[in-house]
Amino acid sequence: MSWTLVRHLFGRTLRWKRLVGMSLLASVGGVVAWISMTGNPVDAAVLEYREATAIVPAATLSIALLIVTSAVLRDERDEGTLPYIYLSPMSALRFSVSSAVAATTAALVVAFIGWLPGWIGAGLVTGDWTLAVPALLLYGLAALGYAAVALPLGYLIDRSLIVGLAYIFVWEGILASVVSGLGPSSIWRIALSGYAGIEDLPLDALEVLGTVTPGAGGAVAKVAGLFVLGVGVLTWAVRRRDAV
Repeated sequence: MSWTLVRHLFGRTLRWKRLVGMSLLASVGGVVAWISMTGNPVDAAVLEYREATAIVPAATLSIALLIVTSAVLRDERDEGTLPYIYLSPMSALRFSVSSAVAATTAALVVAFIGWLPGWIGAGLVTGDWTLAVPALLLYGLAALGYAAVALPLGYLIDRSLIVGLAYIFVWEGILASVVSGLGPSSIWRIALSGYAGIEDLPLDALEVLGTVTPGAGGAVAKVAGLFVLGVGVLTWAVRRRDAV
């Protein structure tokens, strides 16, 4: 792995305007959870937090993560700087792993910032500053999962953002909700299954899972497999298209 390349890609990906914009988008779920908890008794507030955390970020955090991670290599290609990276001796695998580390690090930064408002709100409303901690697993798995898919997508497809948004809204949001067998192909549902495995979620939140079985270990294994697959696809694409 090339740490020089990791730092370069990370810095270009999380430029100031993008970091602020995507952090605000990623924070919507936490803000909604905070608002929904306010004025409720502690027990009800706990349920409100868990329900909002399981549902709202599916349409906000996922988009922020998609935009950030698909831009890691797309920005380089669009701005014509990608060939200069290839000037230094580097295998396709090393290039892919370095890019994946940069993408996942950027995604984790945005996810963590997005998680903070919910943590602050949960602590202030309920007095329990550990209530939101299990949701870190949800946010972290989502960051890794979307990075694994969006990174090679941004490298391979010119209109990767449109394709990614179609996946989130049409595939995850509609088809996976209507066709139960498609649930396991949803990155958000995989991440949510990890959260459901360590937290007692309300029924409305569990219904989002569909046929996906709750379990932290299974969710981590699936995301890890998806990450390896994403690196493999990117490595193949780099060798085929750019002969690194």
